[in-house]
Amino acid sequence: MKFQLKKQHSFVICIIILIFFLFPLFFQVPVYSAYPPEVRVEISLLNTHVELSFNSGYSLVNMASGAPLPLPGGKYRLVSIRGSIQVLDMLGNSQGVFSGPLYLKPLSSQPNSQFFQIHNARFGLEYRGALEVFLDGNTLRVVNILDLESYLRGVLPREMSPSWGNYGGMEALKAQAVAARTYALYNHSLQRHTNFHLCDTQHCQVYGGKSSETENTDSALNQTRGEILTFNGRGISPFYHASNGGFTEVPQNVWTSSFPYFTSVPDPYDDPANPLGLNNFVVHRYARWEADVPLDSLGLLLVRSGFSNPGEVERVDIVSSFPSGRVQEVRIQGMDGAAVSLFKEKARNVLGLRSQLYTVRSEPEPRVWIASSVNGVERKECFPELEGKWVISGYTMKRMLVGESFPVLGDGVKSSVPYQGLVFEGHGWGHGIGMSQNGAYNRSRAGHSYRDILSFYYPGTEINTGY
Repeated sequence: MKFQLKKQHSFVICIIILIFFLFPLFFQVPVYSAYPPEVRVEISLLNTHVELSFNSGYSLVNMASGAPLPLPGGKYRLVSIRGSIQVLDMLGNSQGVFSGPLYLKPLSSQPNSQFFQIHNARFGLEYRGALEVFLDGNTLRVVNILDLESYLRGVLPREMSPSWGNYGGMEALKAQAVAARTYALYNHSLQRHTNFHLCDTQHCQVYGGKSSETENTDSALNQTRGEILTFNGRGISPFYHASNGGFTEVPQNVWTSSFPYFTSVPDPYDDPANPLGLNNFVVHRYARWEADVPLDSLGLLLVRSGFSNPGEVERVDIVSSFPSGRVQEVRIQGMDGAAVSLFKEKARNVLGLRSQLYTVRSEPEPRVWIASSVNGVERKECFPELEGKWVISGYTMKRMLVGESFPVLGDGVKSSVPYQGLVFEGHGWGHGIGMSQNGAYNRSRAGHSYRDILSFYYPGTEINTGY
């Protein structure tokens, strides 16, 4: 009897643990019956202060007292001072010191038609809705508060090119609208952050406020208003990326967790070889890429990421790959026998690669990078070797380079090229999970609807209306 009780007790504990780990994967996204929910978005700043301007249609309120501050419309600087928030006008005159938070709210009953400006915001300038400024220790934090659809108007143009809508890509923009809306609602429910739901960086979704809004992306949002992706009635976490290089991937082959609405299958609409022979096929600029890692920097890259330094590198080998071709393990072998193995996306992050879908030339090779700037546009070109290349000196004298090592003088710095580097060749840009934005674009140009696009990249999901 005691054995049976212990066995049942252990079974219950296992079930509880299983539910605990699965819960984030199937979080129930609330269904909003009438209006989009309010979201709180932290705005990244370029400085430690806040440069803020608003017109007479806004009121700045000290939330500690609930009283509006008698400030006319104009430009102000908010700074942290001895655990409080000081408001300065642009001449530097103090307009008061407050414990905060300070709340900038529109006076109109239709706030979506108004906007204010944050002049030192990293990704935008003009923003709709309201703004909360508060202290986190001695650091000023700012949070934009607005409805979800207004938020998405500043997200969509930063996540997918609005110009695609002019070249057959409107269905791709609509698919991106549904994915971005679902992603925002999913993370809104998770409450991963204190005092805000989402940030404005790639970690969440890039958000540029009113400054980013365009006609094409607004149209895509209006045509899909309230639509979200669900699996068995629950909102999903709809990962997306720039290009999968011709093969989608499942999360467990990149990270650890698995999701039932992702598969690893060929994607001919994002394969740079264009296997379907489409006439209007567009190849993403990073569908094919090449990168080199200088040997003299490899040890530092590993140490910075918490790995040991294998010393002088003898060779680099891909030990195993997944069916998609993405690398599972890459091993860096040192001359003295020491070796370091990197797994899955960790290798991509440590080595600074575009994707996990790559091959590597095991032996280091001479590499030369030539950097130049023409009309203010920087260019960086790679040559495996300089032997036999023609150069023009400052006196426009043309000569052929002969030999293996060449002195280079530029901007007062002299060095010798080429150097030894590891050469990686790959496809795609990003983790490869969920919707490929470039694949969605080609599918749209081929006549696929946004529902067709979402069905391929998130199999088994349905489109439901959240509000």
